Amino acid sequence: MDSSLTPEPSRLVNTPAIPSIVSLLERGLDYIQRERDAEGLSMLALARARLSPDQGYLSIELDTFINAYPKYQHARQALQEASIRFAETHAQQEAHVTTLLTLLPTLMEDIEAQQCQTYPHIKTTGHQLSQSQHAVREEDQASLSSLASQLFTGETSMLPALHIICFGSFVVRRFDQTIDLCHIRNGQTILRYLMAQTGYRVSMDVLMEVLWPNDEPDVARRKLQIAVCALRRSLNGDYPCERGGGYILFKDRVYQLNPAVSIRSDVDDFLALYKAGQQVVPREEATAYFERACRLYTGPFLAEDLYADWPSNRREQLSRIYLAMCSTLADHYLRIGRFEDASNWASIILNENHCDEAAHRLLIRIYTAQGRRSEALRQYQRCERVLLEELGVRPMPETVHIFQSIPNLMKRK
Repeated sequence: MDSSLTPEPSRLVNTPAIPSIVSLLERGLDYIQRERDAEGLSMLALARARLSPDQGYLSIELDTFINAYPKYQHARQALQEASIRFAETHAQQEAHVTTLLTLLPTLMEDIEAQQCQTYPHIKTTGHQLSQSQHAVREEDQASLSSLASQLFTGETSMLPALHIICFGSFVVRRFDQTIDLCHIRNGQTILRYLMAQTGYRVSMDVLMEVLWPNDEPDVARRKLQIAVCALRRSLNGDYPCERGGGYILFKDRVYQLNPAVSIRSDVDDFLALYKAGQQVVPREEATAYFERACRLYTGPFLAEDLYADWPSNRREQLSRIYLAMCSTLADHYLRIGRFEDASNWASIILNENHCDEAAHRLLIRIYTAQGRRSEALRQYQRCERVLLEELGVRPMPETVHIFQSIPNLMKRK
């Protein structure tokens, strides 16, 4: 047989999936440029996962881009919303100007008629009247400047954005600098209470009942006013705001964070990443979103109010979402054989809730898949003991079944 017909060994070796990575990056960047963010980020995350250790320079750039993207999305959304509001208010303003211009001739005729009645011996021409009406004295200029200053220093003032951390320690930042909140404890509590409410708003009656339930209404109202005043001063800082304005507004007996100011929280980013991960298809690509969301969860929601009743529902809701993502990540890494990552995510669940039987089962399966039979048995015993001591129950049938199948699995290995 002619040796020239035999393929060279090098041609039989599979080549790296470089075109696949390049294609993912190109498609991802194309989606990003077309503002199809979820699809674009999922493509980039998938490309990132396929990079080799030698391509660390690109991994760093992709990680930086993906991690910074929620901030860009928020800024873009704020800009779009501001553009819409500007277009609407500009149209209204133009309509008002048009109306006023149409009324000016009528006003001038009325004034001319009044002057003719008051001073019948003076003949005032339309040109003279126009000049007299447009002549503004110097002392009036000061009044106009003062009025303009008042119009643009209230709710419409361009206050800088705030970034508020609610997971773990409560922190408020402006330009990446931490703001020293007022030293009045209830003043800080009011801000945290607002962050736990839909629309960041709450009535003064609710705040009085939550913070001073045993005080007379007049006493509680005065304490509330003092606390809010101190909180406003610490938030507004040196930025010019009218009395009762700035970052916290009060209208119709309701306190509210100023909707005209960009206020972003880690909870907002956490939920945005969670929703983005839910929408990704195939589901395996959701892991990049879930991991970034879970990194934001640095502790319970509003840990300073851990024993108060009012944040408990929101805290439990966010905790359930966090644990659900951790469980998804543990399952995913178990399926693809990344046992250490799977074990880490399952352990995180148990750190949050050591009675989570599903997480115990996950660890038993992970140890079994690794051939660590003794650790799998100890994990079952730990699960059995915790459930009995904490909840007074025995493990569920599916947990017992996994435990009973361990020896058989080990023999087959």
